[in-house]
Amino acid sequence: MALTAIEQSILGIKGNYSSEMKRLFGVDISENNAKKQITGMKRLIDKVMQSEGKETTQKTVSFNPDKTQTVKQDIYLTEGEAASPTLIMIKCGFDPLLWEVVSCKVVNGSWDVTIKNADGEGELHTNRKYSVTLTVKPLANNLTMPQVIEAFKALPPVKVRAYERRKGNGMLELPIMDFHLAKMAWGRETGQGDYDLEIAEKLWEGTINELLSKAVQICTPEYILFPIGQDFFHFDSSKTTTTSGTQLDSDTRWQKMFTKGAALLVWAIEQCRAIAPVKVIWVSGNHDMVLSYAATVGLYQRYSDTDDVDVDLSPTKRKYHRYGKNLIGYAHGENEGKRIEGLMQIEAPDDWGNTIWREFHLGHLHNESSYTKGGIVFRRISSITAADAWHAEMGFLGATRQAQAFIWDKNKGLQMIINSNVII
Repeated sequence: MALTAIEQSILGIKGNYSSEMKRLFGVDISENNAKKQITGMKRLIDKVMQSEGKETTQKTVSFNPDKTQTVKQDIYLTEGEAASPTLIMIKCGFDPLLWEVVSCKVVNGSWDVTIKNADGEGELHTNRKYSVTLTVKPLANNLTMPQVIEAFKALPPVKVRAYERRKGNGMLELPIMDFHLAKMAWGRETGQGDYDLEIAEKLWEGTINELLSKAVQICTPEYILFPIGQDFFHFDSSKTTTTSGTQLDSDTRWQKMFTKGAALLVWAIEQCRAIAPVKVIWVSGNHDMVLSYAATVGLYQRYSDTDDVDVDLSPTKRKYHRYGKNLIGYAHGENEGKRIEGLMQIEAPDDWGNTIWREFHLGHLHNESSYTKGGIVFRRISSITAADAWHAEMGFLGATRQAQAFIWDKNKGLQMIINSNVII
């Protein structure tokens, strides 16, 4: 059912209610009574149109010469939504990872609607209809960290399933390092196998499943330690460059890579949650400092109401985690050099003094190696990613494509290393 001329006139009334009632219906009543009657008519029209899946207002979009867009629209907003330009932008259909707000004008509407939550449960809340004039511009190459974080903070946490579990008898560490999602590698050029977004997705899921299925045959973890970052994403900008600006080969756009990467991280956490509580730690890499941190913020928002997922958002480049008599340090390992051998004692002195078994787990080099110095095992973790054209040209070939998981006893230290090898 299309709106009639009289219905459009009623919905367009913003004031002078008494004179509008006289103009439209020929009745002469007080301003207060006229406002009440017109408000009731608006509610009725709006309810009828909503029941038919239609909007009672039109959305006007202006495409401006400077590539901005201006939208004029009446929309229902809660009080909190009306105070957030980012949420208003989402309500108007703009992805906050692709657009930013230039200006936002919000005018209170003349009637409210009280409804239940989307799931039909919980307390009632009131939405008011607002007239919004919003101007946005595309981010293009101007993506900034605050914009990415603000986009995630605007999204509500998601209710996720709770699990009943047995008492654990160890800790499972799952450090998937140097994944390089969205790297493009052509096996005929490198001799080391193909790699792209689709291949990486299947490899990620197969690797996680293999490591977890092997681990649960050996122990029941108290929790799973899941460090992320460490060059999980291959690049960090809309120009397909690393954080520092090095140009890279990729088979996709950053938006598609980021969306897929966030989904893969959530998927992995859910696989872990089915086994044990999860502690997520962000460790910076040299390829993806911005986007990997942004994804971690997204995980924090998603699981903020979940008791069995803890997400560490601390921005320090090196992280330390203590489990009983064990102390594990994390760094990407591209800048510290030999200085790494003396940093754990300085940066985590209390944990150092109360532990016996200490390791530093490093990435960056894509191959496995280890040595012991000063009571610490320094362990480079291998990678499941494929060599690309740059690696082939420079001769960085021959590393075993492998992911590893570690089982720790609270008092006896590292008990087992589980491998998942890539076969090409």
